[in-house]
Amino acid sequence: MELIKCTMDNLSVLAKLNRELYEDEKNDNIPEVEILQERLKCAIEQGSVAFLFLEHKEVAGYALVRTQTSPYYLSHFFICKNVRRKHLGTIAFNQLMKELKTDSIDLDVFCWNQRGQAFWKSLGFKERCIIMRKSN
Repeated sequence: MELIKCTMDNLSVLAKLNRELYEDEKNDNIPEVEILQERLKCAIEQGSVAFLFLEHKEVAGYALVRTQTSPYYLSHFFICKNVRRKHLGTIAFNQLMKELKTDSIDLDVFCWNQRGQAFWKSLGFKERCIIMRKSN
């Protein structure tokens, strides 16, 4: 697994992967790729860092980390469907933490994303809060 720190040249790839992440999480509001690309551009301009995960020179996923907070905040983490169930998520996460030179990071997981919750708990994450929403 190779981690590549992204530049603005990677925005289109990141936005497509971000769209897949939205779909995979069954998010209730999935923006168009162009909107996601603009959001990613703003995040990077404001100090967030993005990484592509490469396996055998092919894109296997990505991460977006907000480094302006303490601890850092893992905004996005995605492993492509075609390479899942090979422990690449664990490998990518461990390499990411090493690259960031940190052992503490926060993230959110949707309450309906049981697979995601199980993955993060397997890496030692513990629940810290519940975010609630009232909607019609």
